[in-house]
Amino acid sequence: MTSISLTGVNKVYGSEAVVHDMDLEIASGEFIVFVGPSGCGKSTLLRLIAGLEEVSSGNILFDKADVTTLPAGKREVAMVFQSYALYPHMTAAQNLSFGLRMTGHPAEDIARRVERAVDMLRLEDYLHRKPSQLSGGQCQRVAIGRALVQQPKVFLFDEPLSNLDAELRVSMRAEIAALHRELDNTMIYVTHDQVEAMTLADRIVVLRNGRIEQVGTPHEIYRRPRNVFVAEFMGYPKINILQGTVVDDGGIFVRLDSMARIPLGVLSGAVEVGEKVSVGIRPESVSPDQQARGARFEMLVDFVEHVGAGTNYFGRVGGDEFRIALSEGQKHQPGDHVRIGLAEDQLHFFDARGERLGKRQTLK
Repeated sequence: MTSISLTGVNKVYGSEAVVHDMDLEIASGEFIVFVGPSGCGKSTLLRLIAGLEEVSSGNILFDKADVTTLPAGKREVAMVFQSYALYPHMTAAQNLSFGLRMTGHPAEDIARRVERAVDMLRLEDYLHRKPSQLSGGQCQRVAIGRALVQQPKVFLFDEPLSNLDAELRVSMRAEIAALHRELDNTMIYVTHDQVEAMTLADRIVVLRNGRIEQVGTPHEIYRRPRNVFVAEFMGYPKINILQGTVVDDGGIFVRLDSMARIPLGVLSGAVEVGEKVSVGIRPESVSPDQQARGARFEMLVDFVEHVGAGTNYFGRVGGDEFRIALSEGQKHQPGDHVRIGLAEDQLHFFDARGERLGKRQTLK
């Protein structure tokens, strides 16, 4: 197991900085997931840790040993790239075993490791095929297997499941999680898929424009987003962010531009009357009007998305786009007006800068 420490890490291409003064501590054996929009620097950061890119300034430590200038081949890491990076003249079996053969592993050990990877990735029928004879998904599975057989100190995954079909992605997530439990290696995983992040990570690192926006467990990231960016990035359907103004109306409330007032409760001392705030409402933090405990409002349904156990409704509240998630028992059609109530203990409040407002009781 290997701990990783980043201190003041910067990466500059020409005059453009893509990673800014990055500080991050990754515990030994931890499964960390980097998420963020395209161009946020998550893959660049992974390559810096791997040694495939040079750090412009700052330090990277593995188990307190400085590896900032250590070549990639000496860092004892294995990386799965977005591209397959397979040897085109070799069969799948040869690609899987090549690294082990070059480092002089015993034939029995190579066979055992390769067999396990083949079973995990369902590659039995493709071992004698070359990359040109494999589909994109099959090639990526071979690339994942090539990293798995090395059993390195640190696994680095750069969107490894992006070319797999939906069913295989689900099973591979489970297999990668099982591999982590079995080997207890440090793993860093880059993805744009929030489902992968939420299901795999011990902790999630949310990135934007080469900076860390928030680090936390999946529960912390989802239930207590530090700012509007994190709140909007994590979760499907996307969180609703509505604008409002703090008012004194027999108590301190947020009067939304398109809805009824919402009490600020324990946050009332954190803002002044007249300030602009945003209220974040998760689509599942609503209930049918007759079951509502808090503020009530009406939504005009524009689109209905059936997702098995429940239904997502997309529409408008006043002039604002709005999304709600209800149980399958609720049946509405485009054009319907749906009366909805808020679960006020599950709301998120942000100041005018988009930062989380003050402290709030633990969300359920």
